Amino acid sequence: MLDFSLIYVNISFFTSVLSLILLFLIWRKRHVTGSKYMMVVALSVAIYNLAYALDYSATNTAMKVYWSKWEYLGLYNLLPGLFLFELDYFGIVQNIKRRNIVLLWVVPLLVVLMAWTNQYHGWIWSGFSEIDPGTNLMIYYHGPFYAFGIIFQYILIIILIFTLVQQWIKFKQRSFRHQIEVFITAITLPFLGNIIYLTDLNPLPGMDWTPIGSFFSVVLITLSITTFRFLDLIPVARDLVFSLIQDGIMVVDSQLRVIDWNPTLTQLIPKIPIIQGGSAQQIFRMLGIKNNPFENIHVSINFEIEITDPALRILDIMVSPLVRNKAFDGWLVIFDDETERRMANRALEKANKTLLQKLDEIEKLQIQLKEQAIRDPLTGLFNRRFFDEYLSNELIRSLRTDTPISLLMVDIDHFKSVNDRFGHDVGDQVLEMLGEILKTMFRKSDVSCRFGGEEFLILLPGLEHDQAFNRAEALRERFEQASRDAEFLYAQVTISIGISNYPLHADNTRDLFRIADRSLYQAKEQGRNRVCCFSDLKITT
Repeated sequence: MLDFSLIYVNISFFTSVLSLILLFLIWRKRHVTGSKYMMVVALSVAIYNLAYALDYSATNTAMKVYWSKWEYLGLYNLLPGLFLFELDYFGIVQNIKRRNIVLLWVVPLLVVLMAWTNQYHGWIWSGFSEIDPGTNLMIYYHGPFYAFGIIFQYILIIILIFTLVQQWIKFKQRSFRHQIEVFITAITLPFLGNIIYLTDLNPLPGMDWTPIGSFFSVVLITLSITTFRFLDLIPVARDLVFSLIQDGIMVVDSQLRVIDWNPTLTQLIPKIPIIQGGSAQQIFRMLGIKNNPFENIHVSINFEIEITDPALRILDIMVSPLVRNKAFDGWLVIFDDETERRMANRALEKANKTLLQKLDEIEKLQIQLKEQAIRDPLTGLFNRRFFDEYLSNELIRSLRTDTPISLLMVDIDHFKSVNDRFGHDVGDQVLEMLGEILKTMFRKSDVSCRFGGEEFLILLPGLEHDQAFNRAEALRERFEQASRDAEFLYAQVTISIGISNYPLHADNTRDLFRIADRSLYQAKEQGRNRVCCFSDLKITT
C-alpha cells in the first residue's frame, strides 16, 4: 500500500502531465475562441502542480521555498487566464484590449515578484516552521503581501463564478449549461482546497489541498471535453490522453457500469474481459477483490492486488469518486503497474536476507575457528597458547589490584602405563574424563587448560594458597572416585597436583610455573596421588 504522501505527489504529477496534454490539444485548436487564454490556464496548472509535487518531495527548507516560488508563478497566472477565457469564450467582452490585459496582470506580477524576492523583505512569507519528519510538511507563516494576493484571487474567483452563473441563466442549451456547470465545479474545488489550507479546517497543518482540487478540476475538464465537446476536442483529447497515460484507466458511472478504458488496462489484465456498459464490480471480483471498492462516494481509496495469470503482476489500484457540479457522477479507477519495482524490492530483500545469513554464518565460523584456535580438541579445554596470554593478563591485574592468584599444575599418575596396558583409546577417555571434571567443578572465573600430554593447568584468580589447596584436594578426590566408577577402566588412576601462589611464592609468570612444577615434582616424590606446595615460600631466580 502506498503512503499518503506518495499518492499526493503522484496526483500532482499526474495533474501536471494531464494539463500539458490538454495544453497541446488546445494548441492544436488555437483558432477556437478563447483558446489562447485556456493555454495559459493549462500551462499554469501544469507549472503549479509540478512545483507543488517537487515542493512536497523536498526535504529541506531552502528547496521547499524555491519550489513554492514556482508555485506562485503558476497560481497567479491561472486566474487571470481563466477570467480572460471566460470573457472571450462566452462572448461577454468583444476584442479585449491589450491595456486591460496588462492591468489584470499587475497584481499577479507584483505578488510573484514579491515571492521571488521574499528573502529581502519577508512580505510573502515571514517565517517557516520546522519540517515535520512524519509528513514532510512545513508550515509557511505569511506576510502582509500574501493577504493582498489572496484577497485579489478570491475577488476574481467570486466574479468568475458570478459571471458563469449569469451565463448559465442566459444559455438554455443543455450542452452549454453542462459546460458551465463543469467550469464552476472546476473553479470551486481548488478554491475550497485553498480555504481548507488557510483555515483551522486543515487536518494536516502545512498541507495545501489546492493541488487535490486542481486534480479533480483537470479530470472534470477532461470529462467535459470528451462528453460535451468542450472546445470541440473530443477525438483528439480522448485518444491522446488515454494512449499517453502509462497507467491503466477505467471510467465507471454511478450505476457501476464501465463506460471507458484505455489500451493499457487491457494489457495489464488481459484475461479479464472488459465490456462497454459491463459491470465494474464483476471485473473486480474476477481480480479476486472481495470488498466493494465503490462503497464510498466521497473519498478515494487505494489498495494493492497480485494476479498470476498469465504472469505475475502487482497492481496498485486507486478508485476516486468523480464529482460534477457537486453531484456524484461515477469513479475514475487508475491501475498502476508496480510489478517491476516490487519485484526489484523483493529481489533486493531476498539478496539482503541471503547476505545477512552469509554474514551470520561467517561470524559463527569465525567464532568457531577462534574457539578451535584456543581449545584442545580432545578435552575441549583451553590450550597452552591461550593460557599463557590469559595468565599474563590476570597476573598484571592481580599486581595492580593487590589480589591473590593461585596456579594448579595437575599430572595423571603413571599415565604412560595406562596407555601401555589398556591402549590409547582408554588413555584418551581418561583425559576426557578429567577435562569434564575440570569444566564442571570450578568457577566461571577459573580457567583450565591442557598443558600437554597428561598435564593440566588451572588458574584460580582471587584465591589464597589455602583456598587453592582445598580446591586441589577436592579435585584429586573427585577424580579418584570417578576413576573407580569408570566402566572403561580396570585399574585405579590418580592425579598429583602442585600449587604456586602470588604473592606467596612468586610475582611473575615464569616463577609461578616453576614453583607449581616443583610442587608437582614434590607430590610425585612423596608417592603421588596427593597435593603439594613447594616448601620454600619464595623462589630465588
